[in-house]
Amino acid sequence: MQSKILLNEEVRRGYHSGLSGKANRADRIIPPADRGTQDKRISFETSKYLGGPYKVTLRSSANGWTDLEGEFVDNTRWEFLLPAATYSDTFWMKFVLRDVGAEVEPGDFWMAGDNVEVRADERERHFTDANVFFGYEVKFRTSRWVPNFLVTLRNNVDGWGRDLFGVFAGDAWTFLLDRDLYPEQVQTRFALEMGREISDETFPLQASQQFYEVDDGAVSFPDLPNKYRHGYDNFVSLESRLEQMTVQAIGRPEDEFDVIVIGSGMGGGSLADALSDQGVKVLVLEAGGLHFPVHMNELPRSETSFVGRDQLGHFNNRGEAHFNPGVHFNLGGRSVYWSGLIPRMQPWEFRECWPVVVRDYLLDGGGSESGYEKAEKLMRKRKTLGRYQNKVVDHLNTVLGDSMHAIDLPRSLHQPNLNENLLLENVIERSTGGFSTADLLLDSLGFSDKAGKNFLRVNLHHLVTHLETEGDRVTGVVCQDLVGNVQRRYRASYVVLACGSIESPKLALQSELSDPNEKIGRGLTDHPAYFYTRLHELPRCGDLCWLGDPHGHAKVMLRHNHASSVMHPYNIELLINAEFWDTRHADDDLWRRLVDRGETAQVEIKFIFDSPLNECNQLTFNGEGNKPDVSVALNLHAEGYKQEIVDMRNQVLGALGVTGLTTTYQSEEWSEGIHGSVHHAGGTLRMSDNGTGVVDQNLKFEAYDNLYCCDVSVNPSIPAANPSLTLVALSLRLADKLVERLGIAS
Repeated sequence: MQSKILLNEEVRRGYHSGLSGKANRADRIIPPADRGTQDKRISFETSKYLGGPYKVTLRSSANGWTDLEGEFVDNTRWEFLLPAATYSDTFWMKFVLRDVGAEVEPGDFWMAGDNVEVRADERERHFTDANVFFGYEVKFRTSRWVPNFLVTLRNNVDGWGRDLFGVFAGDAWTFLLDRDLYPEQVQTRFALEMGREISDETFPLQASQQFYEVDDGAVSFPDLPNKYRHGYDNFVSLESRLEQMTVQAIGRPEDEFDVIVIGSGMGGGSLADALSDQGVKVLVLEAGGLHFPVHMNELPRSETSFVGRDQLGHFNNRGEAHFNPGVHFNLGGRSVYWSGLIPRMQPWEFRECWPVVVRDYLLDGGGSESGYEKAEKLMRKRKTLGRYQNKVVDHLNTVLGDSMHAIDLPRSLHQPNLNENLLLENVIERSTGGFSTADLLLDSLGFSDKAGKNFLRVNLHHLVTHLETEGDRVTGVVCQDLVGNVQRRYRASYVVLACGSIESPKLALQSELSDPNEKIGRGLTDHPAYFYTRLHELPRCGDLCWLGDPHGHAKVMLRHNHASSVMHPYNIELLINAEFWDTRHADDDLWRRLVDRGETAQVEIKFIFDSPLNECNQLTFNGEGNKPDVSVALNLHAEGYKQEIVDMRNQVLGALGVTGLTTTYQSEEWSEGIHGSVHHAGGTLRMSDNGTGVVDQNLKFEAYDNLYCCDVSVNPSIPAANPSLTLVALSLRLADKLVERLGIAS
């Protein structure tokens, strides 16, 4: 059984590549003039739901949700031919499964999740077992047994001692049981706290019915002591033996620290490591557990999106936009899930709202290393993608150099055995791959050394609920130990919020912190992005034939030579052969089957804009144990540049030999990233150098002497560049400031 939370389609494919996830091959697109005459083809490749024992049909809004029969081909896939007369416009669809070999009259099993959109211009759509799920859906609605309680499902097929995990969202636990794995007449029971208590009631699942729903009145557990109710969807704290072996114990309540860092993600984890390495006694409080010890790209790959599977429900959308949530809490935060892109902000991206001292530190460094240079070292900036990438960059600069400049898109990818001339040296160090603060902190915790764990403590499963204050000082940090089910209080000379653009302002509001400028929680903004949804093959003949190399791979960033906050305010990201982005297979057969297929190189492109903060966007606190409300408007800041991005797309792709491009903005060719997501959003605890923000240029709260913030919520505008490098550079700067205030000699 696999329980799923489905990810917004805009992010599903493109989270790794930084592209939209909606790109389609240009030869699979139906031109507008042909949409009434060209049929569509939809296929579903499966190893589970084979013709014979099963029958799969397609239902859609185009045919009144009635069955469209398909054909099972080559014993591997279901194929459906959709006649143009009925399916020429955009429609919504789902597959439906029927078990024709069932002993009793089978029911219809609809594909789990939301309806799937098929656009008018799509000629083909392909599905696999990774994104099609048929099964029983068991829902337990409860107001009593909510997280941090854990409810699981047990059954007679697996044996009554095995727990099947579900997902809690809203007011219900949901369990999905694969129809292929569970036969007719499955007997199920709910279990509490991994079998500590098992319900007396048994609920049978039958092939004639797909959906089951019960509530507190139908499920009885003995009364247990209350557990903390945190209000997050898809988040339950479970401590593993690995955590106990690798992460330090909780410690004594009377312990005092130099600095408490709340959150272990990109900002908090980097800050904690930099401080402890300089002899500062640091406590990291992390609400989650040890989920991935390294960046997700260093793990065995899967068709299932880790980002989608681990999506966290941590706020209620109340605004015009559907603001996309982040991933669930864990050691390393989002640094174990990110794409690894580390471009620098350009001078124009600082607008007039970023403090001058911050800008100068990042870009210049005043005669020493700049903040960006320090952060690039820590994050292991990649040195090269190889000859093909270099040739693409040189070619683009030769052809387009009068208007724009191309560079190797900066990325975190450790290449320790290449020298400054990009030649292989003696191989004496293993690559750590993509940067994550989980890896960084676990490395420190593994060794008794000043640079190790001597000055570093990490407490997992500790959800901070409020800060205690007296006057202009924070005097205590109060948190819930979600595993021990006890409240704990810690003290330090300095406290740093590093929980992200939602959780940090939520904690500030929950703690009723002084807010002299009334800006805590206001201005939550993401940058808009426009994804071109066509994949174009590159030439295989002529002067540019080298571009079509099936093994060519490049990720390039282009910027306009005259970019400013009011002219050409965007970065262009170009990806050639997306299948090579983050590819990792230990199985050579999988590599040949899924990646190295010898197809002509394909190119895709997107435009990422900067954005001022929207002062009307707001986060509202709804009380402890409840999700805050987020009200965000669609970001239309780049609306006026639509024709320009068409012109720039044509210049860039034209330089790569692509022809037949449209000359005006066609909405069906673009996926507009104007809703936003937590990943790059900021502004809710903005910085200023004139006392008008929430924190000052040193990231210290204006109203408090010993409280700081170190996450993207401090950004006073949203740069076009991915904010990760900037955040890590700011964390290194803050570490130096705190060491100075503590009077600790380097």
